[in-house]
Amino acid sequence: MSSKTSERTRLKVLEAARELFNERGTAAVSTNHIAAEAGISPGNLYYHFRDKQQIIRALFDRYSGELDNRWAPDPDAEHNIATLGRNLAEGAELSWAYRFFQRELMVLLRADVELRAAYDVVYERRFSEMRGFAQELVRQNMVRVPRPPRTIDDLIAALWLIADGWQSLLDLTGDPTDQHQVARVTDLLMVVLEPYLTDEGRRLFEGTS
Repeated sequence: MSSKTSERTRLKVLEAARELFNERGTAAVSTNHIAAEAGISPGNLYYHFRDKQQIIRALFDRYSGELDNRWAPDPDAEHNIATLGRNLAEGAELSWAYRFFQRELMVLLRADVELRAAYDVVYERRFSEMRGFAQELVRQNMVRVPRPPRTIDDLIAALWLIADGWQSLLDLTGDPTDQHQVARVTDLLMVVLEPYLTDEGRRLFEGTS
């Protein structure tokens, strides 16, 4: 099997798994289901992935990779505000594309120590990136720091909780299969963030909407 063919097959497996996990949940999907959805034999699937957990880890790597390198601050405040708006919108789209992670995150992390370790690394790295970005917005007078003893880290943590928890709340109170409802996470994030935008930050942000 050539390397290009192998990579295409691997991507087919991951896309098939992502769609099935989103639709049915990870517990209801077997490697046989994934192989059938991808149009390959179970043996061919096992050539690429030894079990379902490895597929889930690979999907997490793809998901986290798509969120990487998005929070590099710029000397231009207007550019940073545009980045903020774009990241909120694209983050909502990615939440939909990988919504099974939002629904099952705690269960998946508790079941797999390797996945938990990978998540911890991503969390620390991304939180640090977002802190640096937020601190630059403060220096540029685009964002106000929360009133002490609350900190900019508290604001980031609140935004993180909404982004990661909205899909689970929809499972209880709304329609988690409705992409428009899932996309409302951007509105919820702005409920928290908007009061901390300065007048100039708000003006620039509204100009990017």
